[in-house]
Amino acid sequence: MTGYGRGTSGNFKIEVRSSNHKNIDIHINLPYYLFSYETEIRKLVRKKLNRGRVDVYVPKQDIEGIKLNVNRSLAKEYYNALNLLKDELAINEAIGIQLLASQRDIFFMDEPEVNTDDLYKAVDLAIDDLKKSRSDEARELIDDISDRVHLLHSYLKEIEDQRQDFIHSAQEKLRDRIKELLDDKEVDESRLIQETAYLVEKSDITEEIVRMKSHLKHFEGVLLSGDTIGKKLDFIVQELRREINTISAKVQDSGISTNAVESKHELEKIKEQIQNLQ
Repeated sequence: MTGYGRGTSGNFKIEVRSSNHKNIDIHINLPYYLFSYETEIRKLVRKKLNRGRVDVYVPKQDIEGIKLNVNRSLAKEYYNALNLLKDELAINEAIGIQLLASQRDIFFMDEPEVNTDDLYKAVDLAIDDLKKSRSDEARELIDDISDRVHLLHSYLKEIEDQRQDFIHSAQEKLRDRIKELLDDKEVDESRLIQETAYLVEKSDITEEIVRMKSHLKHFEGVLLSGDTIGKKLDFIVQELRREINTISAKVQDSGISTNAVESKHELEKIKEQIQNLQ
């Protein structure tokens, strides 16, 4: 789930961003003097978030009085080594300060004092702000999903109503077909009833409709539970798709097929949306 949060405490101003990811994937950008605190910051993130790619950015503090120091013994070693190399290669150019200054490991800065209370408080505040941002997005997603579930209920109701029309229509079509084959002779009603019963049994979707109603009720309960719902809803959507595919395969009726196709479309949209839910 996408979101953004900021937290400030003392000299620390921390930003946290999140984007969609099926698991928790934490990336932390720290100045060099905070490297030793990365593990603790990672723990704070995991404690409050359990899904998504999370980027934590901690900029350098505005710290006064930091001194740049020189490793003089290492600088001398560099100078002597470069002079030896100069003599061996018969280079006339003198070894100047600019060449020595390019050797970055000669220089180092004092480690600034870190107020860990401020650091961790800023991280906490940033994560809380991020969670609020994600909650606002989640409410919008839940509203959209709820609307689509309402559509699924209406499509299922139409399928249930059309099932009775299908049985009647199938019986009439079967009667007409038998008459055609018998060259308009009298139709054996008992045989017609048997054939109709077989057709009805073969295309009976009562169980699928009952299971879909149950799955939709379960889905709505999970959606409003406030729990970690993304994976649970994804599983229920798979079950709903299985039932609607069975209905499509069992009943060769244009009205039912149309509602089945619309249901599949809504389930795909719901599946896309719940990937964004934690």
